[in-house]
Amino acid sequence: MKLTIDAEVLADFVSALLGPDSEIAVHDLSDPTASLCIIRNGVLSGRGIGAPATDLARRLAQECSGAEGDDFRVDYRSKAASGLSLRSSTLVFKDEDGQVRAMFCVNTDDSRYRRALDAVQALLPADLSQERHQENLSASVDDVGLDIMKAVLDQFEVDPLRLSPEEKSQVVLEFDRRGLFSIRGFVARAAQVLDISEPTLYRYLKQSRD
Repeated sequence: MKLTIDAEVLADFVSALLGPDSEIAVHDLSDPTASLCIIRNGVLSGRGIGAPATDLARRLAQECSGAEGDDFRVDYRSKAASGLSLRSSTLVFKDEDGQVRAMFCVNTDDSRYRRALDAVQALLPADLSQERHQENLSASVDDVGLDIMKAVLDQFEVDPLRLSPEEKSQVVLEFDRRGLFSIRGFVARAAQVLDISEPTLYRYLKQSRD
């Protein structure tokens, strides 16, 4: 069964249901540089209307597109610009061709519950594992691009200038997969960070896509 849903009403409903500890964010991906079109309890991430799609949102738009793509992702960690850790879930909306066109996101500050859990776990053997943040809730397009670059380059133990040509090609491929080059100006920035020319960067892209 398919229904037409007013996104504003849905955002109000879910916000009222979950309360002030949950941010509701709706993205219209027709313009990823200013996709945030509806937000409730935005104080949690510090974002407002017109904020860009995050690095993860851009990646999900690619990964979830198509008939075989997921319709939602739940319970991953994200981090606000303030450093606040949030538990996040995203529902995607696709067009008739299966392309992701919008996202309905819920970002919850579960610190109160985690403190209660910590009190219980203090009585149990310590869990030394650490949850890894998968998303940074950036307030500007530049921040999204810089987050993508940092996340990719942090996978290598050496300075980007010391990477081999093969490693630089891998970096460019991962930048592309995460949507970095859809952000204006980041082809030049990526080339500068890797100490390669823009034609070389485009050659790496062409080789990876062939």
